[in-house]
Formats: sequence, structure tokens, C-alpha cells
Amino acid sequence: MNLRKILTATFAATLATTTLTTTADAAEYRWSCRSVPAGHTYSMVRADQGCEPLYLVMLPEPGIWACTVPAGFTYTVSVVNSNCTLGGSSTRYLLAAA
Repeated sequence: MNLRKILTATFAATLATTTLTTTADAAEYRWSCRSVPAGHTYSMVRADQGCEPLYLVMLPEPGIWACTVPAGFTYTVSVVNSNCTLGGSSTRYLLAAA
């Protein structure tokens, strides 16, 4: 079994597990132009004409996938993911309370 298949299987298993146990169903997401507001984190960043980078921001809470680990939080799983690449990172983290 090659490394890609192992990572894909691990990610799929992790995603299936966290989908059932996440507390972030009520998380509020919104787009923010060029910056992440204080006290927030982001789960995706993209290029947008007239506003680059454009961040999908939310308040951090346990059980959400984020491109940064804010103060007061830690993470249980990290995965390489292109959703965060434009923001300077290619890693997403499953947040947990510190």
C-alpha cells in the first residue's frame, strides 16, 4: 500500500469520525477581505479580484477545521490541504480546547 493510499484512508476515517462528533455545526462563517479579524481563525483562503487574499473566517471552537491554531486552542489532527495555501500554510488543523 503506498503512502498516498494510507494518507487518504486516514483522512477519510478522521473526517468520518469528526463529522459525527463535531461541535462546530453552529459555527458562523463569513468572508473577510485581506485580513483575519482579531479573535478569529480561517478555514479557507482564495484569490478574488479586488480582494486578495479573501479569507473564510469564523470564531474558533473545538471541532472545526482551521488553517491556524489560535491562542487558547490546540489541535488533535493536522492534514495537508490546499484550502490554506494562499494564506501561507498548507496545513489544516482540527481544533481542540487547550
